[in-house]
Amino acid sequence: MSDGLYATAELDSLLNEENFFDGVFKCLQRIWGDIDALDDRNLTESEYQTRRLEYELTKLYPSLYDDLIDQMGDHPLTKLDSGCGVIMDALSLREGFRLEQELTDEHDWDVSLSWGPIERVPSETQFICQEWFNAQSPSTVSQENYCFIGDMDVPQLPSDDPAYIWTRHPDQRLESALKGNYSTEEIEDVYEDVRSLLETIIHESVHKEVLVTSDHGYVNYLGNSPYSLTDEQEEAISKKFSGRSCEVANGSAYQLLEEANVIKREDSYYMTRGHHNWTKRGATNKIMHGGLSLPECMTPVLRVDTDPAGES
Repeated sequence: MSDGLYATAELDSLLNEENFFDGVFKCLQRIWGDIDALDDRNLTESEYQTRRLEYELTKLYPSLYDDLIDQMGDHPLTKLDSGCGVIMDALSLREGFRLEQELTDEHDWDVSLSWGPIERVPSETQFICQEWFNAQSPSTVSQENYCFIGDMDVPQLPSDDPAYIWTRHPDQRLESALKGNYSTEEIEDVYEDVRSLLETIIHESVHKEVLVTSDHGYVNYLGNSPYSLTDEQEEAISKKFSGRSCEVANGSAYQLLEEANVIKREDSYYMTRGHHNWTKRGATNKIMHGGLSLPECMTPVLRVDTDPAGES
């Protein structure tokens, strides 16, 4: 069944890790740990393997989404008591694996990568920002120890302990670059901008210890998929969903989709499960978030120590 999705080490983690999602993290690392996984020659295959992994895991582990939701609400950012927390909007584990390798190779820093569940669902910025900073959007947070960066220019950063920085990248770049005709080459460009911005922030910050994470990740519908919808299901979801989540409402369409495990209800929202995709009139975006999938709901937690020897 695995067909290359996981080897003995990853299977052992899935079966024996105390937290099943630690094993999932290692399976995703098998796909995205390749330094070239994001480039235009490999991206389509990397995304396909990610979808196939999740598709197979839901059969192996039927309570996957229930258990993932149960782990939400305790993100490592909320436990930060010193250093600097950098939230890069929509940064996913894809970029996280590559950042870990490149920051380690190119700097005398201690760098480690783990994962954390998003704070809550739907996987949208407005909900996570409300939970973390009691504000409707990152640009409206009013705290002295907080800085919002809306573009590539880095202003003077807070010196408080802890301090928090929220960057509009990469989500802003993903949204603008991927409207209209889609090009896989743009993903590589987006990543390079993210790395450059992050390196500038780390160099400009007075803090030696930096935690880099995100509010949510994203799904990329590029290429083939093992997920499919019947004509009836596609008609139902295309009529009721403009994105990957919507508020709960009455109707047989929702019941049809919920019974088919295409959507899942949590509190007052319905969310698209996994990587189900459907034809949306006039829509060309391949990258979305707001639903319930592993790439959207497992965020990177990158810990960077710029002075591991304690020399400054």
